Amino acid sequence: MDGWGLLTSCWRFDPLAIAVCLAAAIAYLAPGRRFGIRPLPFTLAILILVLALASPIGQLADGYLFSAHMLQHLLLVLVVPPLALLGVAPALRARAPGRVGRLLLRPAVTWGLGVGAMWLWHEQTLCNAASQSAIIHRVQEVSLLVMGTAFWWPILAPREEWRLQPLSGVAYLFTACVACTLLGVLITFSPVEVCSVFAHPVDRLGVMPLVRDGWGLTAEKDQQVGGLLMWVPACLVYGVGILGVLGRLFREPSVIGEVS
Repeated sequence: MDGWGLLTSCWRFDPLAIAVCLAAAIAYLAPGRRFGIRPLPFTLAILILVLALASPIGQLADGYLFSAHMLQHLLLVLVVPPLALLGVAPALRARAPGRVGRLLLRPAVTWGLGVGAMWLWHEQTLCNAASQSAIIHRVQEVSLLVMGTAFWWPILAPREEWRLQPLSGVAYLFTACVACTLLGVLITFSPVEVCSVFAHPVDRLGVMPLVRDGWGLTAEKDQQVGGLLMWVPACLVYGVGILGVLGRLFREPSVIGEVS
């Protein structure tokens, strides 16, 4: 198999991706038009979710490449949830907080969930289990989406009063960046396999000769690439979030008055 064959043939029928796409279509076609769902971020969130689950990224993340596994995690925690929140914010603006909503108003809880999503699933036992069991892998994917959505809620909640004040939001995102950087550094320079299953994958797709020999991606390099993904691109996402929060600070005079 060559690189083009990998890109074109390693897609899979993923029930979660299909279910989300159907739910999104129903939401947009029925109440979405009335409540004003924003089509661009909403559509991007769905497309990136499908990319993370059903594309070769999802296939290779399932016990083949640690770097693909890490990329999938970043998409599910740091990319899909904020885009989804931006897309559905108008539809949620009129709703009362409720029990779950009140929990999401506690930044310490949501910060712990967002950062914990990364640290928890890279504990060696859980990481290996998720790569060997289809059920645990599905639990992992759903939990990453839920925990990522909780993390971004204090930053992108549909109502202004549900969001953190700008300077608190900057601190919230910056400390999350530091926590993920520490994890990325540990993974990048760790001499111990974070997920040992990726060192000796069961090659059901016949892609490992291409990966190991063609690309020269040994198990050690694969783990280093995964660590660097957690280290650099993740903090770029947090940085974009910080810029957005600062933009709100200087764009809205009322917010500046509250801070001063």
